Amino acid sequence: MGNILEVDGLTKRFGALVAIDDLSFSVAEGEVLGIMGPNGAGKSTLFNLIMGKHAPTSGDIRFAGKSIAGAKISEICRLGIGRTYQIPQPFRRMTVLENLMVGKLYGHESRHVRAAREAASEILETTGLADKADKEAGALGLLDLKRLELARALSTSPRLLLLDEIAGGLVEQEVDALEAIIDGLRQRGQSMIVIEHVLRTLFGHSDRVLVLNFGARVTDDVPEDIVKHQEVIDIYLGGTEIAPPDPDKARPAPEAGAMPVLAARGIDAGYGAFQALFDVSLEVYPGEIVALIGMNGAGKTTLTRAITNQIPLMAGEVDWKGVSIAQVPTHKVVDLGIAQCLEGRKIFGQMTVEENLEVGALPHHARPHRAEMLEEIYALFPRLRERRHQLGGTLSGGEQQMLAIGRALMAKPELVIFDEVSLGLAPRIIAQIYEAIPRIAASGITILLIEQSAQRSLAVADRAYILERGRIVMSGDAAEMRADKAVQEAYFGVDAKAG
Repeated sequence: MGNILEVDGLTKRFGALVAIDDLSFSVAEGEVLGIMGPNGAGKSTLFNLIMGKHAPTSGDIRFAGKSIAGAKISEICRLGIGRTYQIPQPFRRMTVLENLMVGKLYGHESRHVRAAREAASEILETTGLADKADKEAGALGLLDLKRLELARALSTSPRLLLLDEIAGGLVEQEVDALEAIIDGLRQRGQSMIVIEHVLRTLFGHSDRVLVLNFGARVTDDVPEDIVKHQEVIDIYLGGTEIAPPDPDKARPAPEAGAMPVLAARGIDAGYGAFQALFDVSLEVYPGEIVALIGMNGAGKTTLTRAITNQIPLMAGEVDWKGVSIAQVPTHKVVDLGIAQCLEGRKIFGQMTVEENLEVGALPHHARPHRAEMLEEIYALFPRLRERRHQLGGTLSGGEQQMLAIGRALMAKPELVIFDEVSLGLAPRIIAQIYEAIPRIAASGITILLIEQSAQRSLAVADRAYILERGRIVMSGDAAEMRADKAVQEAYFGVDAKAG
């Protein structure tokens, strides 16, 4: 059986950023290829290239033997490639059936209304939506929205189906229901490429799994062997390139009965119908480095947004020094002494390094200490002193991350939340960033460290929590967890032991 898709030497650059790097792979007719990789690995960019949203910088994409590199999205859809999106976006005021008929009438099939209705009804049966055909899409729950997203993709009669995080945000029983649909498609010979952070779904329904990192191929193998591949383990768990702190300089453990400076208790949170966190509780004591680790999509960033009131809580509470901060506006949270170093850096590209840092000192309690804090940050990251008059947007990725950390510290916080500070950085720069974290803690600042890379964060943390699919599945002393093989199983959400 031949290949339905062939990707050859595919590269995509956005300015200086190489999002896809000389990538080659193929998908056989009837095969299900899973794709996994950490944040920033290039997974979504790859789908956007296949579907024509972006044109490649170089390389080729061939579908059924025909080059589609740079073709229009509508043309690619008519040729026979369909995709779902992470967040379903149906026509909310149209019925479920009408949503599917759009694909049948204006896709590459018959424009006959009766034939379109019959074909759409068959897809509704396949996806478990037949009893909701006349219901408005906007009234559906998350599972049915996911089913509808899949059904809409199927309505274009794709020869190749791209599934992007189709199981994200679902509870276990809902994942079971969706997996049954995917399994049915697989048994019917539907060719698929699946991006999924729910590894049970990815491994359970893929013939092969392709692992990406920094836009390049790491390996591809059968699912049961992927989690035994050392480079894959190192990518997700972080390897051992960060040495643990000197035990003679270890921070003292919190006193018995001490009050946590930050406590999240029984947190449920999400986005609209999408629930990302389920009964999450954690505590951070003064002077600690606490790591919150988990795969991309586990809910780590959502928890930071819940803590800082960027999204409303569905249930639970967040206390700061024993007092609820549920009613504190997000922009006032920093005045309490909580600062964030956001995922993706979020620096001001048209401002100088020093201007970016000074923005961090806007809280009233920080303003009198601006000059003092600038000197401390320049001592922590001498590269920033050298670049202080340079525009932030002209810095390297590592320098931008140092700037983002420095800006958070300019607020003179009692606690700082570091969200994915190693994202997209070279190992040498990551080592520099992680060498700075214990020094920041030694200055008296409490740290909540949000990371994908387990071993890296466990090497500098006092305690840690593992978040999997929105739930805390493991917690404890970081040094003990670093040596515990069970961390690998908890982290990947599957039995990762070598056979």
